[in-house]
Amino acid sequence: MSHVAVTGANGFIGSHIVAELLQRGHEVTALVGTDIDTHLLAGLPVEVRIFDLRDRASVRSALDGAETVIHSAACYAFWKADPREIYRVNVDGTRHVMDAARDLGVRKVVYTSSTATLSPSWRTHDDANPHGDEEGVFDLRRFRGHYKMSKAMAETVALRAAARGLPLVITHPTTVIGAGDCRPTPRGSMIQHYINGHMKVFVEMAQNVVDVRDVATGHVLALEKGAAGERFVLGGDNLSMRELLAILAELTGIPAPRVALPLPLLHVVGHVMEWIADTITHREPAATREAALHARDSRYVSIEKACRELGYAPRPARAVLADAVRFFTSEGYCKPVAAERILQRPQLDAALRSTFSVPECQPRVEGQ
Repeated sequence: MSHVAVTGANGFIGSHIVAELLQRGHEVTALVGTDIDTHLLAGLPVEVRIFDLRDRASVRSALDGAETVIHSAACYAFWKADPREIYRVNVDGTRHVMDAARDLGVRKVVYTSSTATLSPSWRTHDDANPHGDEEGVFDLRRFRGHYKMSKAMAETVALRAAARGLPLVITHPTTVIGAGDCRPTPRGSMIQHYINGHMKVFVEMAQNVVDVRDVATGHVLALEKGAAGERFVLGGDNLSMRELLAILAELTGIPAPRVALPLPLLHVVGHVMEWIADTITHREPAATREAALHARDSRYVSIEKACRELGYAPRPARAVLADAVRFFTSEGYCKPVAAERILQRPQLDAALRSTFSVPECQPRVEGQ
């Protein structure tokens, strides 16, 4: 067992990584940003250090004493009033972590990348069923959108550090959902809208959904078993959006929307809403051009390598979605009457394959 520093330890994925590390007997230093609360770490036997990813000296000080590092912190946003902030956190922050880890003699670094960095060059195994895997080599010139570009640039920084001798393993989580999504991710927000009856249209896309607990386990397995220089896709089941919505309909009793929004129209809507956000509201828009590009580039993935080399074994999609529905309905993200009805459905109960402690959140209740 080792002393592990986890960046983004109070985030959706990071907090689950911390819990998994502790369960496996590791000593953990939880590195958290200055602008985010730490309630997801409450009661855990960890040392909490506040740091600023954008500041080289702050990162070096925060990593001091760690034997290994899991760098899961990132700015996951398809829009920012100042897009440069996305690059400061994702690119400069990753550079600071890699440099500090090298200078401090850290034994291994696990870097949380994204399947967004794989999408432009995923191999096609057959024309009818293209699957993304770890073999693609991306070209920075082909990326569009600040988030995707920043993650691609950050992964380039990490790979250069590895080429200079830093023991590095890279993970590529797919669409992560589950308990603790207290500031809902895009897919978490979609589920929240669905259970509140506000989802009237959808965008057809290929996707891979995975439980946040399985992603956390995958990171720890990468730390313990992953060979330096390797990359691992951490995902679950491949689903079309229609298939995902059909499962949600069965679990909740809420009919799935039937109208599919064409991607070009979503791009236009995103353009208009970004203009409104940039010039009038200065708040994150409900749709963005980058979200449209993300849907366009989405693909199914293969998790064969992680299963084979790490012993990775994710939950099935139905159980994953059931856990997510239970979290959002029981934690105040759903109207009370609808929540009571959904939680009493036998289809939801049957789909739940395991029990877990639901982290307390500051809920956002729609319609109140």
